[in-house]
Amino acid sequence: MVRWLKNILALAIVAFLFWYLAKHWDQLKVLMELSPTKLTIMYILTALIAFISAKVLQYLVIPLNIKPPLWEMFGLQNAALLLNYAPMKFGTIFRANYLKLHFGLSYAHFATFFLYMTFLMTLTASLIGVIVILPVYGIASYENQILFLIFLVVTIGSFAFLFFPLPVPKWQGRAFNLLRNFLAGRSQIASNKKIVAISGLLLTFNFILTAVRLGIIYNSLGQHCHPAGFLVLGAIGYSVLFIGLTPGGLGIRELVLGAGAVVIGLPLEVGLLAAVIDRMITFSYAITIGGICTIKLWRKSPDDFTKNPN
Repeated sequence: MVRWLKNILALAIVAFLFWYLAKHWDQLKVLMELSPTKLTIMYILTALIAFISAKVLQYLVIPLNIKPPLWEMFGLQNAALLLNYAPMKFGTIFRANYLKLHFGLSYAHFATFFLYMTFLMTLTASLIGVIVILPVYGIASYENQILFLIFLVVTIGSFAFLFFPLPVPKWQGRAFNLLRNFLAGRSQIASNKKIVAISGLLLTFNFILTAVRLGIIYNSLGQHCHPAGFLVLGAIGYSVLFIGLTPGGLGIRELVLGAGAVVIGLPLEVGLLAAVIDRMITFSYAITIGGICTIKLWRKSPDDFTKNPN
């Protein structure tokens, strides 16, 4: 039931976005100048973001005694990008199964790695958001105050998850065993400060690349603002990673980025159009490169798509 509600919500949001953009299309179509050169650069940025994400995966599982090949993780990252548009975050489930079948990474340790990487991403992005919004945009307006507060809460919450020690439960039972394994994996990763620092720097670079891609899109729409504004938008995009209300965050990210455009002084309709273009870039990348990687993984090991490891 929940799955269908998520799908219906995604369709409703996408329908609203297309209706809203169609309503303002006459004033928006004259802005768009996406040259082949700019499109090529954005696809290269998207591929580089996927490659760096694969490198972070490779780093963060080292403390869990896993050493997967980088190019194999790059293919897995691309396949997961595509499969996450399927219901129930199938890309994440597939990646967990793949790492368990081929490298023996337990589900509890996969959950540790996945959450650790997600919180590390949001920590770097929201921290930059806090640093940027104060000197550049200030918090005089109500919208800026809300955005600053969100960045601050996400920064503190992410930092607490990543580094604050948590008590390990001593009770017995399957659920408590999984929780103990999860917390033990978290401690293993957190104790390797060098790997955490390198991963954080790589994710920061990824975040900047995402902001650059958004900057290229806004530039193609003839919209210019302070370069820090694109860092704010990138931080907003990363801060909604936890909102899994729709497959692949479809529609949610676009609405949030559209609202973020207003905060940095750009029209809502332009912000929504830019977010939709950004989605089209990432989705078409997922369809093409992600599709090729998915087929290669399927041909290599068809059981990965059907077998449920214990």
